[in-house]
Amino acid sequence: MRTTIYYDGHEYVVARGADDVRSEIKSILDTGEPGWLRVNHGRGQLQVAELLIHGGVGISLVDSSDPPEPPTIVE
Repeated sequence: MRTTIYYDGHEYVVARGADDVRSEIKSILDTGEPGWLRVNHGRGQLQVAELLIHGGVGISLVDSSDPPEPPTIVE
């Protein structure tokens, strides 16, 4: 399970499903106050980053999990 997040022209990742991340973002927005979303940034050795979430900020979520293995066809 992995979600790629695009925020302010940069790419971040989290080892969580897109629905879970979407739910956390909604919870932050529902408070009416800005809040922080903890994510990872970089390639190879990831660094922890925090994204400031507030109304009007552009953010995109992409489910980038590995696709499931296709079924094996036995003949």
